[in-house]
Amino acid sequence: MRPIRLTLQAFGPFATTEIIDFRSALEIGLFGIYGQTGAGKSTLFSAMVFALFGAPTKADQEPRSLRSDHAAADLPTEVEFLFELGAKSYLIRRRPVQERPKARGAGMTADAAEAALFDVTGIAPDLIGSGQSGRVLAEKKVSVVDKQLRELLGYGPDQFRQIVLLPQGRFETFLAAKTDARVEILRELFDVKIYRDLAARLKDEAAQAERALREQRALYLARLIERGFESAEALEIGITAATAQVEEARGRQQAEDAAQLLARAGLAEGERLEKAFVAADGASKALEGLEAKAAVIGHLERRVETVSNALHARDLETAWHDAAAASREAVASVTTAAADLETALQARDFAEQTLEAARAGEERLRAVQADLTRLKEVGERVGQAADLQAAFDRTSEDAAKAAQALTAADAARETLLAQRDAADLALEQARRAEASRSQLTAELAGLDHELARAAALAKATAAVAEAEGRIEMAAGDLAARIADGDATDTALTEAEARLTRTQAIILAEKLTEGAPCPVCGGTDHPAPAQGSPEQSGLTEAFRKAQAAARAAAEAKVRAETELTNCRRSCNERRQAAAEMDRPTRPQAELEADKARLDVALTAIGAALDLETMAARLADLKQEVAQAETAATTARIAASTAAQALAGAAARRDAVVDALPEGLRTPEAVAGRRTALQGEETRLAEALERAVQGDRAAAEALTRAQELLAAAQRMQEAQTGRAARAQVDFTARLHEVGLDEGGYAACKAHFPTLGDDRKAVRDHQDGLIAARTTLQYAQADCAGCDRPDLEQLVQVQAAAAERVRAAMTALAEAESAVEGLTVLRGSLSDALARTEVLEAETGPLRGLADLANGKNDFNMTLETFAIAAMFDQVLEAANMRFDPMTRGRYRLERAVEASGGRGKRGLGIDVFDINTGKARPTATLSGGETFISALALALGLADVVESLSGKVRMDTIFIDEGFGSLDTENGAGTLDQVLQVLAELTEGSRAVGLISHVGLVQETIPQGFYVRSTPSGSRVEERRGLG
Repeated sequence: MRPIRLTLQAFGPFATTEIIDFRSALEIGLFGIYGQTGAGKSTLFSAMVFALFGAPTKADQEPRSLRSDHAAADLPTEVEFLFELGAKSYLIRRRPVQERPKARGAGMTADAAEAALFDVTGIAPDLIGSGQSGRVLAEKKVSVVDKQLRELLGYGPDQFRQIVLLPQGRFETFLAAKTDARVEILRELFDVKIYRDLAARLKDEAAQAERALREQRALYLARLIERGFESAEALEIGITAATAQVEEARGRQQAEDAAQLLARAGLAEGERLEKAFVAADGASKALEGLEAKAAVIGHLERRVETVSNALHARDLETAWHDAAAASREAVASVTTAAADLETALQARDFAEQTLEAARAGEERLRAVQADLTRLKEVGERVGQAADLQAAFDRTSEDAAKAAQALTAADAARETLLAQRDAADLALEQARRAEASRSQLTAELAGLDHELARAAALAKATAAVAEAEGRIEMAAGDLAARIADGDATDTALTEAEARLTRTQAIILAEKLTEGAPCPVCGGTDHPAPAQGSPEQSGLTEAFRKAQAAARAAAEAKVRAETELTNCRRSCNERRQAAAEMDRPTRPQAELEADKARLDVALTAIGAALDLETMAARLADLKQEVAQAETAATTARIAASTAAQALAGAAARRDAVVDALPEGLRTPEAVAGRRTALQGEETRLAEALERAVQGDRAAAEALTRAQELLAAAQRMQEAQTGRAARAQVDFTARLHEVGLDEGGYAACKAHFPTLGDDRKAVRDHQDGLIAARTTLQYAQADCAGCDRPDLEQLVQVQAAAAERVRAAMTALAEAESAVEGLTVLRGSLSDALARTEVLEAETGPLRGLADLANGKNDFNMTLETFAIAAMFDQVLEAANMRFDPMTRGRYRLERAVEASGGRGKRGLGIDVFDINTGKARPTATLSGGETFISALALALGLADVVESLSGKVRMDTIFIDEGFGSLDTENGAGTLDQVLQVLAELTEGSRAVGLISHVGLVQETIPQGFYVRSTPSGSRVEERRGLG
């Protein structure tokens, strides 16, 4: 990310609009931001952080506190930041949550935070502004803009504060961070999501495998417990016991089977004997019944014989009756044929009369056909009249539409005239209102200016009073510090005297006459110190008194400096207050006038767009002219349509008047045609029917005559046949010994003859069967007693029940053995599957443990990946760190303690070449900490930019920290750091820094100077010292 232009408005100490153009500074590469304390140097960095991420540099600072206290109430706080990312350029415009005066009435209202992101690639920076903002990427909704910016930059505000911008007083945060905190920072810079996802996936799959193992083991044990066994050994014992029970049940079943066979054999023999006794009883009873029916069956047998003889004459009787019936039918046919002949003669006479009448209407048929021919010509002329009528209708419709159009045009013209007059009046009224508004607004602006001067003067007066109070406090503090200094000086003098006297006494005790004094070297000791030495502790007391005196002196100097600063600040405030413009009237009077003007301005109402109203009036005037033209055009069109209508009516009437009365419409012609065609059809059909009827009557008469002759011949033949059939029947009756009376009696038994024969035959067969069955049954029962079947059935049923019980017990025992055997096999398979699953998932679970930190280094796969990249960061950092420390220090990864074990994470130690040992970075001095953090930030920028195609770190900002470095006349650490920074800018990277160190400002004169004034700070571009 390369900054191009930063625009601040009512932001921090900047009261109005400040534009910081970085292009000249970026061309140099290394630039500074200087100025007075509190002028707003760090605010420039905070503005960039706010523009990019919507939050100030200090994470605990509220965004609404970013508003300038110097700014006018109606000037909104806004930051606009133009920057480059590779070949693309972007513009971010952002406003924090802030309050502004209400548009109507008194008081303040809150505005929500706003943000907008634009793509301005290809647009010259000087052309970019509110009027030209490029292509909108996201706007209004802050969350959407923030998300888009994070995707573009590749990092968030936390990463930005740690590696791109080193904030004042917190530049060592990333250097001193622990592994977890540093992982959070680097996670977004290095795309290690694939490793985190892989570790999570391995963990999930391993957890599923472990869960499956636990479930299979639990299921194995549950199945054993469900069947009442505590272990597999108990199951084997159960199978053995169940097998023994099967053998015992099988023995009982075999014994019961043998007993059942004996019972079944006894029952079968008893049933056989009982059947023999039952058969003998039945045969005896059947024989007695058959013998009782012998007389009846004898009579039936004789009747069967007589009826059978009579049956031989039935065919001749049938032939005689058929011939007699045919003779009667022939007589009836002759009668019918004679009647039909008479009917045919009458029909012939009627047909001749009908034909004669139909031929009389042929003259009318020809007249009708002539009328149809003439009607065709009339129809053609009626069609022409219909076309002319249609043309007349269309012309009439056009004339009506033209009249309607004329009416509408006149109405539209009247409406537009009314609108034009209303708009003209409204514009005149709006102009008078806007003139009043302009006058009131000008007066209100003057009052606001006077009120602002009054408020500024009151604020400056309060600031002077505050400064005077600080002077009094500082003077009191200085007096106290002077008193403390005098007291500590006195105590130091006394402590020193006591210590000196004690040392002199001790030395005097050790003097030897003639021997040199260990202090002055003289051999004469005229007045050695007398007395006994005080107790120990004087040296410590002296040192404490000396430290207290030194601290008191330093506190006195600080108090004097503070008093001087307070007096200078008070004088500056007094001078600023004296230089301020005084309001012309009291503030209360100004506020009363402002309230009056606000009421008057509110009464005028909302501002109107005069240009739009004037444009609308001009449009209405043009529309009125167009409406008048349209009305004239419509009037001409209506006149033309009326003339066309009169012509069409004349042409139609000329044709219609020439038509016969009553046949002047297509409907009348069609009706007349239909009537004539119907009459024509009726006459033609009547003639045709008469001709066909005469022909049909002649043919029917001929057929009737032929049928009568045939019927008479058939009558004669059937009469002779009936006489011969009667003679044959009478002869047959004589042959079988019957007369007509006997034959008539036998005819009643013809239908039952077959059943009667069967009854006779069945009786004879039944007598034979009954005698035979009785004989055999008596033979089977000879010498035997009748058995008790009920007792034998009960014995067999009891034996069968015992067999079923034995078989059930055996089946249950065998089922139990089979179930336990199946269970053993199933459990064996389940145990084998569990062992296979455990073996198959072992590598997965081990790999998941390794990837999720269960290893010798307690390091997750994601941390390992970040650590591999972090090693590159440390290597790149050491390339900067080595020359800054003249080769004394190197950064390396540290071993961190975690739960009693070493965890090689992302901690940092510094290896000291002078001691040959590594030590924590916390042991570095302030200056060493600063340059190590700087080197780490530079190395991280190098590696992140080389590994990521999206993240670019073209510019690094450093806020203070150089004051902790020594100079040593151009050969100190500060010189080495500045040289490294200068070498860094030889590429495409730029470095911007804030410092109060004079050597830094001398070495890097180019950049910006922030100047503080009572009305707010200003930013000046510097190209050298000045």
